[in-house]
Order: sequence, then C-alpha cells, then structure tokens
Amino acid sequence: MSRISRRPKLSFNQKDLDYILKLSRSRNQSASIVEISKIILLSYQGKNDIEISRELKVDYKTVRKWIKGVLDLGIKDGLINKSRSGRLQDISAESRTFVISLACMKPKNLGYPHEIWTQRLLAKHIRMSMPVYFSPF
Repeated sequence: MSRISRRPKLSFNQKDLDYILKLSRSRNQSASIVEISKIILLSYQGKNDIEISRELKVDYKTVRKWIKGVLDLGIKDGLINKSRSGRLQDISAESRTFVISLACMKPKNLGYPHEIWTQRLLAKHIRMSMPVYFSPF
C-alpha cells in the first residue's frame, strides 16, 4: 500500500502547463530537463512519487527533489539545476585560449619531430612556454 503524501498538490495555470508539456516532448532540450519536466507532469496528473520513479526509472529521492523544487521556486526556477560549489578554476581565460590554440597546431610547425601532440609533449611545451602560469607551487 502506498503512502499518502502530505505535500501540497502541484497546480499550474494553462501557460505553465503548456510549457511543461512542451519541455516533456522536446527533442532540443537536454535529457535532464525533459526527464524533470516528465516528473513534474506525472506528479501534476496525480501519480505518487514511487509510481513516477518506477515509470521513469529514476530514484525516488530524485522525484521528491524536483517536485519540492518546483513547489518552492515555481516552474521556471524549479526546473533549473542549481549550481554546486566546486573547485575554482586555476587557469585564466587567456591561458585556456593559449592551450587550445596550441593544441590545434601541429608540433612539426613548432620544431618537434612529431606529427601530432601527445599529452606529455603538449604539457612539456606549455610548461616551457608559460612557466609562470603552470608552476607547481
């Protein structure tokens, strides 16, 4: 026997409902957004969290998380995956651009006997070219 939820039911105006339907059928959105919108839509249609998790083959906690998010933040903000804390980038945008442009070049054009870059050769060349940015300290 399934447990009765104490959470309030989802309710949307027609514009929001059309938006969720469009997202749930989209082929242009990311798979996660489509899945989240299906979770919200099934909950709106009256299915409980366990039925939704079985039907969509997602974890029950995931279903609860997204429904709670939409209830707390609304449909537009609730569908967005919040950014998580993480390590700050160690490399500047200029350095990143340099590395990418270097990786697109052939090592032969820079005096190496190799046709293509190996990871070690590219790293060695970068360390020699930019010792300030890539120091171990």
